[in-house]
Amino acid sequence: MKRTCRQQPRWLWAGARLLAALLALAACRPADTTPQPGGVGGIVTRIVEQITFVTSTPDPAQPTVPQEPVVLDVSLSGTLPDLDPGRAESDAQLDLAQNLFAGLTNFNPDTNVIEPELARSWETDASGRTWTFNLRDDIFWQRTGNSLPGSEEAVAVEAVRPVTADDVVFAVQRLCAREVETPLAFTLFLIDGCERVFTTLEPTEADRNSIAIRAVDPVTLEITLTQPAGYFLTLTSMPLFQPVPRELVDEMGNEWRNAIGDFGGGWQTPENLVTSGPFLVAPLTTTSQLLVLHRNPLWPLEPPGNVDAINVVFLEEEQDAYEMWQDRGLDIAPLPTAERDALAARTPEKMRVIPDEVLFYLGFNFDSQVFREPEVRRAFSAAIDRQRIIDELYDGSGLVMRHATVPGVVATIPVGEVGVGYSPDYAAEQMAASTFRTCRLLPTITLRVSSADLSLRQAEMLRDMWVEELGCLKEGINIEQVQFGALLAGTRPDATGRPDMWELAWAPTFPDAHNLLGDLLQCQDSENRQNRQCSEADTLLQRAATAVDPTERAALYRQAESLFFSETGVFPIAPLYIRARAWVVHDWVGFTPIAFGGQQWDRITLDATLKELERSR
Repeated sequence: MKRTCRQQPRWLWAGARLLAALLALAACRPADTTPQPGGVGGIVTRIVEQITFVTSTPDPAQPTVPQEPVVLDVSLSGTLPDLDPGRAESDAQLDLAQNLFAGLTNFNPDTNVIEPELARSWETDASGRTWTFNLRDDIFWQRTGNSLPGSEEAVAVEAVRPVTADDVVFAVQRLCAREVETPLAFTLFLIDGCERVFTTLEPTEADRNSIAIRAVDPVTLEITLTQPAGYFLTLTSMPLFQPVPRELVDEMGNEWRNAIGDFGGGWQTPENLVTSGPFLVAPLTTTSQLLVLHRNPLWPLEPPGNVDAINVVFLEEEQDAYEMWQDRGLDIAPLPTAERDALAARTPEKMRVIPDEVLFYLGFNFDSQVFREPEVRRAFSAAIDRQRIIDELYDGSGLVMRHATVPGVVATIPVGEVGVGYSPDYAAEQMAASTFRTCRLLPTITLRVSSADLSLRQAEMLRDMWVEELGCLKEGINIEQVQFGALLAGTRPDATGRPDMWELAWAPTFPDAHNLLGDLLQCQDSENRQNRQCSEADTLLQRAATAVDPTERAALYRQAESLFFSETGVFPIAPLYIRARAWVVHDWVGFTPIAFGGQQWDRITLDATLKELERSR
């Protein structure tokens, strides 16, 4: 199996170069992108770009020098998934949705801000509840034809019609009406009427139309929320808001998303596949283990990167991808944990760290006889050597966290800029400032953790740190293991017999500081498992939740983080760490890993000359 996988790229490179060369030759010809009548499911379409060989002898007076295409080689885990953006959950689905379908907006991983894509601009009304998006009229639904009459080597790119506001409306209606199942549908409940329709047993067309999202005209989208929410803009960058072609779905149902597959006689791209993003699926190139994409010649936005074509190879094992990368068959690949130390020692510059978004933390019971005092909470947090936990339990694959907002989200704080981390002197100082004066005089503390072996090992490490740094008695810290469901139930604010401390993790559902600070820690808008009284920080979080200006929001969240986790902070939790994945990248690739959502292949820059040189060695 490995031998087969490692041999494949040699054949794949030639196929992608051929396709990209055709694209490059055709790119110099102007395209008539005038939209034509007819819908996605109709017959009337317009061929606006034809990609074919140039076989005639060039005019010596005007020599044609085709530009060598830039080809990116990547891998995805598993097999070719369905392409419905509303169902995008796995990494493969998120990557393909990001690159094949236009987003209402786009999350810029270099700046951590939301930028225009289908929407040119947006504004809110005085109430802060109604958002109006002004859309472009030059992003199209398009399909690629397998061939043109009279030429076996020609490829057509057809503009079917412009993507419109109604396509976004239809995408959201499908999710609210449960016509597409996704665990993230609840994030749309912020839209007025969505939750009501979602909980209706058999929603009618009238129910769907009652959802407060409407197309004012083809290029104007209006959405009314249940409450003012500045973070709503971040939600619009998710696949949930990626347009879906109404006519095609009405005609084919959910089968439209299986638009690539084995249709008898081999894998192919059938005529019903329409996409709208910066890349297109190349016809006549799809196999069960390969998907070839090429740059969409109709895409109106200037790409940050320079990639013309992409070979996407589907592999089951990370090790196979890594071995292909070693053979220069892939430009980017995941780094298996077993290979991390060897590569870090040999060529650490080739490694990129992609942080996960899950925040691991210790929760404090503010009703506890022990942790009702902020000095004790500060002392216990500052006595934790987080890097040691990461190194011993996760082979160094993680990032120390001193505050709650993880990297790679809107309004985030760079890791390490705010908050008190591991500081034994500060920990001892705070314990001495408490009414207990010393940890030895504390009542017995119950630390409740899940039943996983790793949880027990971490809890024992934490206990040893508190013994070493604070002088606590080992027998004074009782570690209690329970099933995860019992851990959640037993730490609810209204539960009886609540422990003094507990371990939990928080996985945000969208890349915004609100989903970490507001939804996890705000005294009224979260579960508030700590039973913490409201404070100035909570007022800041409420202001940040409704603020629309990105700079204002970021400043408010930073102030709240400081009030929570600075040297005089209240420490509602003790942030611990986030896990991280490692990737390997060749020298010829400029790559910004994205922690949340699909990788944006149009942002990648690649030195094709250096790549060819290295591969020829």
